[in-house]
Amino acid sequence: MYCSEKCKQIDEATFALQIPKDRDFKILQLTDLHLGFGFLSRGRDKLALDAVSRLIEKTKPDMLVLTGDSVFPFLPRSGTMNNGKQAKKLMTFLDGFKIPYTLVFGNHDCEMGSTCDKEELAKLYQQGKYCIFTEGRKNPTGVGNFLIELVDEEGKVLLVLVMLDSNMYGEGGWFFSGFDCIHEDQVDWCMERLAALKEENPDVKAMAFFHMPLPEFKEAYEKMKLGDKSVIYQHGSISEKNEYFGISKYGGTFFDRAVENGVIKWMFCGHDHLNTLSLVYKGIQMTYGMSIDYLGYKGIQKSYIQRGGTLITRKADKAVEVKMVPLGSVVSTRVRGVKKP
Repeated sequence: MYCSEKCKQIDEATFALQIPKDRDFKILQLTDLHLGFGFLSRGRDKLALDAVSRLIEKTKPDMLVLTGDSVFPFLPRSGTMNNGKQAKKLMTFLDGFKIPYTLVFGNHDCEMGSTCDKEELAKLYQQGKYCIFTEGRKNPTGVGNFLIELVDEEGKVLLVLVMLDSNMYGEGGWFFSGFDCIHEDQVDWCMERLAALKEENPDVKAMAFFHMPLPEFKEAYEKMKLGDKSVIYQHGSISEKNEYFGISKYGGTFFDRAVENGVIKWMFCGHDHLNTLSLVYKGIQMTYGMSIDYLGYKGIQKSYIQRGGTLITRKADKAVEVKMVPLGSVVSTRVRGVKKP
């Protein structure tokens, strides 16, 4: 666990991280690294790790946030199902930058048959020298639901990072049961915590990080294509085949409750490796992080327009800027059906 006079664990699901209020604070979102660390993935792992190193060198962030599928214990691609070993190697790599980092789980971090379940992986990640992570409370659903309060020297909350487990697959099976979602008890817990912070400071704002996109992301995209001016295009594109969004068929109320609560103004996800879209819908900016993956999708090493990171800058004047940081020189802004988003 990250041990510093500027970082303290307040309770089982809350951290306070002191940041300077008189300068910009930069968060680099990295998603879908899909690191195998097995005999079949050595070459592609090197490409992924080199990509992360280049992004960190380019952006010089104050903090890293990984939004799921960091490791990939899938035997046919990685050559190993030992996600415990994968997590340890990832931590050794990240600790080398001496930058605090945090993460959420995706749907591939604990593949069926992998060595560790999420609870066991959580205990491993807590051993990272620069890792800010906790299993959170036994209830609600999931592993790794917690808050990181970014505070000033006096302890005043400047910004809240909400880390949520969007879970893996639904009931009745594994992959073929469909993707799961953020459960209602998680939503209740999150909104209660944010409501309490809002009582203390009516101007408090938060960012939510999770792996799988919400249904409202697709809803907003389709409205924008139909000319709905209430949806504001920020950057990126939808490049998955047939405009695919890997959303849950189980729905969920997280977005609507966040709109009602009013504290969360930004949401960041991963999961769909070729999507980089960022839109503002009902007062919330929803952003697909640029992915790293060289291993998960078949043939993805030949693709390049999606590969990179997402730089989130909380400026000294409280404004927030979200920018794509591509590894290459070309970024797609193509949105099908829209000439000039």
